[in-house]
Amino acid sequence: MSGRANEPVRVLCVSRDGSSAAGVAAMLASLPDFVFATRTAGYAESLGSAKDLAIVLLDEDLGAGVGVIENVRRGSRSTYVVAVSPDDDPETIVRTVRAGADEHLSLPLSQHDLLKVCIKVAEACRDTAPGDGRGGALWVVYGPKGGVGATTLVVNLAIALRAMQRDVALVDLDVYAGDGAFFLKVEPTNTLRDVVINYNRLDAVLIQGAMMRHPSGLSILAAPGVARGEPTLEPTAEQTIGILELVTGMHELTLVNTPGIPSEATRAALTAADRVLLVTDLTVPALRSCARTIDWLIAEGVDPTGTIEVIVNRYNPRATEVAIADVSRMLPAPVRALLPCDDAAALSAANAGRPLAEGTPLQRAIAQLVSPGEVPAEKSRIRRGLGRLFSGRAA
Repeated sequence: MSGRANEPVRVLCVSRDGSSAAGVAAMLASLPDFVFATRTAGYAESLGSAKDLAIVLLDEDLGAGVGVIENVRRGSRSTYVVAVSPDDDPETIVRTVRAGADEHLSLPLSQHDLLKVCIKVAEACRDTAPGDGRGGALWVVYGPKGGVGATTLVVNLAIALRAMQRDVALVDLDVYAGDGAFFLKVEPTNTLRDVVINYNRLDAVLIQGAMMRHPSGLSILAAPGVARGEPTLEPTAEQTIGILELVTGMHELTLVNTPGIPSEATRAALTAADRVLLVTDLTVPALRSCARTIDWLIAEGVDPTGTIEVIVNRYNPRATEVAIADVSRMLPAPVRALLPCDDAAALSAANAGRPLAEGTPLQRAIAQLVSPGEVPAEKSRIRRGLGRLFSGRAA
């Protein structure tokens, strides 16, 4: 067994004296079902960056060991770093974690301890391996005008896909007013904020630890709740791409809820998406915002006919002043669906913190956005989106 097919797990063992590092290397070599490429080094040696696992053995000079951990972390954010110390002193654990260690173990090391670490590393390597270049599809739901029902759509679309037994993740990037977790009646222990704070050690293990599981089987990376006195921490464009890249590598399909403003995170997600669902109603301000969004997406190189779909929410043919034919002429992207005005069902679900009741008109219309025969794109365009994002074009 290894992290990538036919490839060993790359390990760096660092200690002040060579014999301790060699002892750990020998213990690793004795583990069943794993293949390792292990290198030992002293504190003062060049550590390099190409490794899956780094084991740093600490001694009485804690500061020097913490410095080694920081150097390893600077060299590679994807390396899983384990600090090993003679005891479980809380101050030691806190300092090593702050320096970038993913885990702390105490001496004497056991084969069982190392085996658990290696299983985590192998799973992370497998989840992030490039393989044949395929990744899960990325769908982004965006309401250019606030209050048009984008969160209701993305949450219930995720539930509809799970009902079809699809492997689905929901990422809520709305750090200002993200209610995805509330709409699903779950209380997240960790959120997007925890991932952003620890972005310097972003890997599959960190992402998996921050995501939670809904009873439907949906995986959720929730937006942070509102905390008084705590500043809003929005991911940068680069952080957004890094997070989505990992999540799409773990799931068949990733749905993204965004803030209702063209922030860095919103722009990064939209330009990287395989499918953009723009949510609007038939009011003139909402349609104008939708048109402006499509214009800047086109300027970023997004193909409106192959990627962008307009979802008209709260559609009531008897009450609207704007005809659908006029909308189609106004917007350079196809109108994919007309979701009925079903305020009773939407309000009831929102107030109760649950998905739409099965069989309501709005729930049925959302479920019809994905047919059983539809297959998500085999390869996410997230890399191409990153290139567009930093291509120098103005939004």
